[in-house]
Amino acid sequence: MSLIQQQKRDFLPLLTTMSRLLATMAPWDGQKGLKQVKQIIRVSVVLWLFVVAGMSAVVAGTVANLYDEQLVVESQSPETLKKAAAEALERVFIRVSGRGDIASNAAVAGVLARPEPLITQYHYQRSKGENGEDILLLSLSFSPRQVNSELQSAGLPVWSANRPAVLVWLLADTAEGRQFVGTDSQAELLKDLKEVAQRRGLDLQLPLFDLADSTNLTSDQLWQMSVDDVRRASARYSAPFVLMGRASQFSTGQWIASWMVLQGDEVIRLESEGLDGRDLLARPVGALADLQASKYSVVASGGVNSANSLIHVSGITNFAAYADMITYLEGLAVVQHANTVWLSDNELILELVLNDDMEKVKRFLSLDGRLMEEPASTVVMNSAALSVRGFYRWSGRHL
Repeated sequence: MSLIQQQKRDFLPLLTTMSRLLATMAPWDGQKGLKQVKQIIRVSVVLWLFVVAGMSAVVAGTVANLYDEQLVVESQSPETLKKAAAEALERVFIRVSGRGDIASNAAVAGVLARPEPLITQYHYQRSKGENGEDILLLSLSFSPRQVNSELQSAGLPVWSANRPAVLVWLLADTAEGRQFVGTDSQAELLKDLKEVAQRRGLDLQLPLFDLADSTNLTSDQLWQMSVDDVRRASARYSAPFVLMGRASQFSTGQWIASWMVLQGDEVIRLESEGLDGRDLLARPVGALADLQASKYSVVASGGVNSANSLIHVSGITNFAAYADMITYLEGLAVVQHANTVWLSDNELILELVLNDDMEKVKRFLSLDGRLMEEPASTVVMNSAALSVRGFYRWSGRHL
């Protein structure tokens, strides 16, 4: 069941109840009261439509600012800028490659020793730290083309911004009791989670923690690490990856945690500990990033392990749709170029020049539903002479 279907199931009984209440109240409240209750129902419907519009099934997202970084620095001196730029560039390399040990590569280490040519812009700004102290922030942006090129030259993968969603169920046991992270409690741990996920380039998603969630998954069930219960509660979100965990904080402030990563039928178990939230979260988030990168990042093979493939695409109604589709395909790390080789009405055949194989292309396309695969039997093609590897329909919209 999709998230929208779940929301309909949860909300429509409420509307039915309100309608029955309206019928009961109308004679007692008179026309004025009837008008007010009708207005309440109309407002409720509108609010629900806004909710559904903003909460379509969570499958994948575009990770923003992959090539940007911000650091706290002590001064605006050239030496400080160079040192900070190297640290920022290393973080960008980690996010874009999906590799946490990027600095151990000799070619990357050479680039980090001289990061200035990859900077496209930088600026300083004064701000306040967590404790209200004055701090100096340095924001840097790096050239995506040059970053990707340096990674490819070093024989390292490139992971595009289109990444699978990770739904996180985390229960924290502290002096305040057991609480879900992401509700109104555990704000500091939630902040650490978002920061660590951003460092590794994960598309982090949190549950709604609404009535349906509280019914589908209790704190006791999560504390017992019940995989079946978490899977059932996660089904409404359609996230390809689920991270579930229970964390305990000692009186010293130290944390320990148990984790499970769910992907389909696969379950990966992890343990972590740390003096603070960032230390605690580094291992599970890093393991997830490594797992996703192994599936979705692409090492440029120079044609050694890749081959050009032809795909049939329908649903191209105008030039804007065509341009959007080509931009989308060529934005995937696995596709170098998408060249049109045949065109008729609202359908065409594209030759994909690939950095990897067609299976990885299909893996990327399944993430967001913008290019939906169709059964070959449903497609009537006017160019049977071409050997096509797949049939797709362009929707242009995320799932």
